[in-house]
Amino acid sequence: MSLTEQIQAMMPDLIGGKTHQQVEKEWAAHEKLMGCHVVDGVKFPFYVPQSNLEALKTFEVRDDDVFVITCPRSGTHWVGEIVHYVLHEGKGDFDRSFMNYAWEFTRSDDPTKMDSVTPGYKAYAAMKSPRCILTHCLERFLPLHILSGNAKVVYVARNPKDRLVSLFNMASHWTFDEVFWGYCLEKMMFGSWFDHVLGYWKHRDNKNLLFLKYEDLHKDLRGSICKIAKHVGKDLPDDVIDGIVESVAFSGMQRTYQQLENDLGEDGKRFTHSEGKAPYLRKGQVGDWKNTFTVAQSALFDKIYALRMEGTGLEFDFEL
Repeated sequence: MSLTEQIQAMMPDLIGGKTHQQVEKEWAAHEKLMGCHVVDGVKFPFYVPQSNLEALKTFEVRDDDVFVITCPRSGTHWVGEIVHYVLHEGKGDFDRSFMNYAWEFTRSDDPTKMDSVTPGYKAYAAMKSPRCILTHCLERFLPLHILSGNAKVVYVARNPKDRLVSLFNMASHWTFDEVFWGYCLEKMMFGSWFDHVLGYWKHRDNKNLLFLKYEDLHKDLRGSICKIAKHVGKDLPDDVIDGIVESVAFSGMQRTYQQLENDLGEDGKRFTHSEGKAPYLRKGQVGDWKNTFTVAQSALFDKIYALRMEGTGLEFDFEL
């Protein structure tokens, strides 16, 4: 029995009172609405067209670039903010337009207006150095020279239970049972959490890649900032590090995001909310999954997690 078949056999007969066939049909209808297309076995929404993924292959990388790579809902904007503070030596007056772009996205909520929106890779190409480039690219879509060149990569992984709950809170059209079903069977857009995280984990010894865990940022924010600073070649004094810690702690991030919305009005929500709707900052906690998962769902996911992670040597904290 294949791994996929083993996981399918573990799933309950009904998903929130619906049969698998009913949920499959509804899932397919939503994917059609989102202009879902498949590239190399991975589902993408309309705002990540194949042409964007192709364009990344010839993107001109600069030696002082820093790529922040995450599976969606894993602390992307938080770490992007940290990297910017580090690159600008603690000064917080840097251009935050990076928050409105992901490298492979054409950030539009209307597939008929894509031509009028600047793709992320073009926006980043026009930015001044030093650039902090945010992306959710799986390792298979990342040009190989980025993982072996002079540019720096900061990869951030978040435990899959908390990440799922964060995804669910952005998916208002689904029940948690349905999102859990799609997550376990790896039907989500942007690919499987396991494929994403393990794809970069195998590069953890690359000299230009720093592999961080979201949970470690919570356990030791100052130490994590020091690791990032060392990785990107910045030797910052203690008082600057202390200032960055204060600015990027959850309360500091909330103040920054609120100020953006105060200064820019509705336009500010383009920087602080996904598609201007669901906030990027929600709770900023480790272990929040326990407020959503049932005991049975947690036990089922633990079995899937054990199957997929066996022998990898990668472990996560699921609560602090």
